[in-house]
Order: sequence, then structure tokens, then C-alpha cells
Amino acid sequence: LKKESEQLLPQRLDTLAKQYGFSYSQVKIKQLKSRWGSCNNLKQITLSLYLIQLPWELIDYVILHELTHTKVLAHGADFWNELTKFLPNAKKMKKQINTYKPIINTSLN
Repeated sequence: LKKESEQLLPQRLDTLAKQYGFSYSQVKIKQLKSRWGSCNNLKQITLSLYLIQLPWELIDYVILHELTHTKVLAHGADFWNELTKFLPNAKKMKKQINTYKPIINTSLN
């Protein structure tokens, strides 16, 4: 899972960043259990290795969500307006992703 995530997720992040004109400074893949990703004010994106367990449509949602944070950090109206430029159904996808939880393999702990 870790190897697959480390290979595929940064590639997809780079592809979507170039496609939609985003820039970021760094990407990390970590064993996050309570969130799918994060982005800080230095444009450093962290993605959960468990993200790879989701359908690609939702993986792209998380990646574009974090890339949007490189422009708008807070989850206010400006953030959602920016994200829906790239994902018109972002609010629906947010509800959909909330039905998923990471499947934690205890051998990783």
C-alpha cells in the first residue's frame, strides 16, 4: 500500500497541478488516519497513504482540494468557489468521501 501510494499519488498530484495551473513546494505521503490530506501555508501537501484505497474520482477530489489550499487556505466561500471552478460537483464529492474510512492494515503500525 505504501509503495503504491508513494509511486502513484505524487504523479497524479503533479499531473493535476500542471493541468489546472497550481504550484506546490513539496509532497509527502504519510500514514494519516483521521484525514485524507493537508496543505500548509508553505504549499507543502501531505497525502494519506490510505488515499489510494479510494476510487480515482475521489482521489482527484482530495488532490484538487489540497491544491486549492495553495491559493486559499481557509474553507470559506472563496475556497469553495475556487474549487468548484475545477470540480463543479465538489460539494457532492465531499459528502461522498465522508462515507469512506481508511482501511488500516495493522502490519503498517
